[in-house]
Amino acid sequence: MPAKKKPRRARLLVIAVVVLLVAAIGGGSFWSVSTVRASFPQTAGTVKIDGLSGEVQVKRDANGIPQVYADSTDDLFRAQGYVHAQDRFWEMDVRRHLTGGRLSEMFGEDQVETDAFLRTLGWRRVAQQEYETKLSARTKDHLKAYSAGVNAYLKERSGAELSLEYAVLGITTDYEPEPWTPVDSVAWLKAMAWDLRGNMQDEIDRALMTSRLSDKQVADLYPSYPYRRNKPIVEGGSVDQLSKEYVPAAEEDEGAGGTAGQPGAVGGTGDGTGTGYAGGLEA
Repeated sequence: MPAKKKPRRARLLVIAVVVLLVAAIGGGSFWSVSTVRASFPQTAGTVKIDGLSGEVQVKRDANGIPQVYADSTDDLFRAQGYVHAQDRFWEMDVRRHLTGGRLSEMFGEDQVETDAFLRTLGWRRVAQQEYETKLSARTKDHLKAYSAGVNAYLKERSGAELSLEYAVLGITTDYEPEPWTPVDSVAWLKAMAWDLRGNMQDEIDRALMTSRLSDKQVADLYPSYPYRRNKPIVEGGSVDQLSKEYVPAAEEDEGAGGTAGQPGAVGGTGDGTGTGYAGGLEA
């Protein structure tokens, strides 16, 4: 009799293990899918945002790229901030901590040395100074409206709802995103300038030469680009309003420049033919 019970117990043990594995896999799959989908932005329907003075329309093309239409500049920047937060707040938050030398707040003490270097560069410090003393009231208003839009999105969500990466951070740290500020936006411009500093050493050498050489000698060593002889790849022109076709200019203006092949340049068709779904933002 005891000999018969052993195979039975073994079968029950195998069944129990299989059930536990299936439950674990099913639960893990459900958690993974629900966590990933939680961060997906709402791209259709209507969303109400405090501070809008009128209706704002957000249209996304087949690639999900948003186009924002508003009746006022304030509403436009507010909606832009909201949409940016929808699509890429994780990236925005990481860059904000990068410019402020605060990466260790998100990723732990391994980033302390990097933070020390970033604080030495002082991007955030310079951005704060420029915001307080250099920017016009109009520019500040635009930055404030943009920040309000970002924070309107943050107010509605937290953790994994903002981005999948926060779900991972929540396991390893107690990090919680803080509200966006106008200086956060200005600080990233400083980081972009650093990224585009490909001729930094040339600029330093040129500055040192000015103490020993004349302006003409420096210009001979560092000549300006001959735009008249070597015209930009993209010729000047415009889009015909009736045919919607590109019409090249008859001749290039002397000294006109282009952005083709330059770091940070942006190109596109400019014909506005993107199609997709539309979402509304209401006050």
